[in-house]
Amino acid sequence: MFLLVLFILISHSYAIEPFKFSIWKKNDILVKLLVDSTFHLFPPSRISVSLCFRKVDDMIGLSKEMSKKHLSHDIQNTYNRQLDPQIFDNLEHRNLYVIDLDCDYAIDILKEADSKRMFVAPTKWLLLQDSRTISSNSNDLQLIKTIFQNLTAYPDSDVVLAQMIQNDFVQLLSIYRPSPYRNVILEDRGNWSLTRGILMKNYHVASRRRKNLQLTPLKSCIVMTNPNTINHLTDYHDKHIDPVTKAGYPWVFHLVNRMNATVTFNITNSWGYRNENGSWNGMTGMLQRREIDFGGTATFFVKERIGIVKYIQLYTHTGSRFVFRQPLLSTVSNIFVLPFHQSVWIAIVVLIVLVTILLFISMKWEYHCGASAKSAMYWKQMNPGEPTVSDDILVILGAFFQQGYSYEPYRVPSRIVTLMLLITALSLYASYTANIVALLQSTTNSIQTITDLYNSPLKLGAQDVIYNRYYFKSFNDPIRRAVIDEKIEPRGKKSSWMPIEQGVKKIREELFAFHGEVGTIYKIMQDTFQEEEKCGLTNIDFLNVLYPLFIIQTQSPYLEILKNSALILRESGLKYREEKRLYTSKPVCHGHMSFISIGFTECYFALVAMGYGIILTLFVLIMEFLWHRMQKSKIKDVTEDMETIDDVSEIFSL
Repeated sequence: MFLLVLFILISHSYAIEPFKFSIWKKNDILVKLLVDSTFHLFPPSRISVSLCFRKVDDMIGLSKEMSKKHLSHDIQNTYNRQLDPQIFDNLEHRNLYVIDLDCDYAIDILKEADSKRMFVAPTKWLLLQDSRTISSNSNDLQLIKTIFQNLTAYPDSDVVLAQMIQNDFVQLLSIYRPSPYRNVILEDRGNWSLTRGILMKNYHVASRRRKNLQLTPLKSCIVMTNPNTINHLTDYHDKHIDPVTKAGYPWVFHLVNRMNATVTFNITNSWGYRNENGSWNGMTGMLQRREIDFGGTATFFVKERIGIVKYIQLYTHTGSRFVFRQPLLSTVSNIFVLPFHQSVWIAIVVLIVLVTILLFISMKWEYHCGASAKSAMYWKQMNPGEPTVSDDILVILGAFFQQGYSYEPYRVPSRIVTLMLLITALSLYASYTANIVALLQSTTNSIQTITDLYNSPLKLGAQDVIYNRYYFKSFNDPIRRAVIDEKIEPRGKKSSWMPIEQGVKKIREELFAFHGEVGTIYKIMQDTFQEEEKCGLTNIDFLNVLYPLFIIQTQSPYLEILKNSALILRESGLKYREEKRLYTSKPVCHGHMSFISIGFTECYFALVAMGYGIILTLFVLIMEFLWHRMQKSKIKDVTEDMETIDDVSEIFSL
């Protein structure tokens, strides 16, 4: 049938051969039409003109006129079957092809362009036709529809038919097909005249004019990590399982309803990753092989997929992160030095040195002056020997730690020094204990980056899903690699991949950070955590990717229509409506409602100090024991020597 129509069209073309060169070879009319077209219909374009001129002078004249109008162009008078799509050119959006349909080879050019996918946006076409030589316009338009019925000029195409009605009047029609399943549609775009130029019906873009796909059957795909998700896509049951899939599923229906289309779904368990042989699996592979029209589940924006699929600005406000509760201050720093500022500690050290000097002087002076005769006996019992520096230090420690001391001052200077020491120690002790009780129940905000998380005392785990395992293996930077190799998958030890329920339980019971889908983690926390356990929650981005986005085929005829529909979905609030229903926000902390128990972890530094003190005590004890043994050995040697001398003296005396 197509060959028959083609034969009729060619025969018709030959029948009007004496006239077909008469109108488009008028350079002033053609150039004026091209200038007006590039202003109203097409952006500033690089024009490739295919016209069947009999004379070379006509081509030269047309080129001169186009050059005067600053139109970048090339002109061809024959068809050499080397049509260059220039699809990878940086200026591809400027390609405009002008073809005279009355030429014998016009249909061959259209077929060649179709085989090279040159009707796909952003390539533009202006088809010239002189309808005055045809007895019936309806037959002429029917021939155009027949030609394009087998061509892939879909809604993203920009094909304009300029049909000459009179010598200076041209009707402008856009040609496209809603889909491979629907017939050709001719849009009335307006008209052109030599005096008034182009008068447009409207200036709406193609994605707005052609959003009615006439119930075209489209294909999509949804990703499910849990097979039971298929039974709960719309009932909000088990919202924490496959929330990205459940959020995207109603969005797909909103999109296709705006396009007046229908949709069917394929199901897979993978978003799509590159195989060793270079092919893609999962949803991305289906789009690459054009088995589906667009994805129905959002996926991460990663550089590996650029060029394989196109992304649509329809995303879910979610993602996978490390979620944890900020640990207590006592677990990450020495809690016993935090109650006072550094300057206060310096002032305390200066005070101790000053008091030690004054107390040493006053105690020495008091000892040498002695006590009154009335209390001399008691004073000698309390001060059996001359005071030393160690005695001063014990007095100061007893005052600061509220433990008391054996020294009792008798003179006014020593009493003044000890009284001021006790007052200062009491004030500092009250402030210190009040602050440390509050700090023992306070959390820290010191873990803010991946490096902080790696160096923290928290153990790490990750949700066992396919995209986590894929992206974790792809990291090469040292800190992320160290987190994975040392804390997620340590060699020789059990890995920390686990279900999300187990990971959230560990966050509650241990010092633990878990990497998983944030909305799902918060949902489980909201249902299982006590109010005071919801405080201090923090998350850190580990994957360093954007929010999951919808994807579509490259060079898809529905790309712009879906992009606009996605924007309408956001502006109308339908997108956020589904997200609010499915995703749980971060649990709100209403303050600590109960006391926090203090254990060995919180008292770590105190226990360390006690441990070092015990070790030092044992060391001093051993040294004293050895010193005592040495002194005893020396005394024994001296005694033996004295006895030897006495024996010798007795012998000589005899």
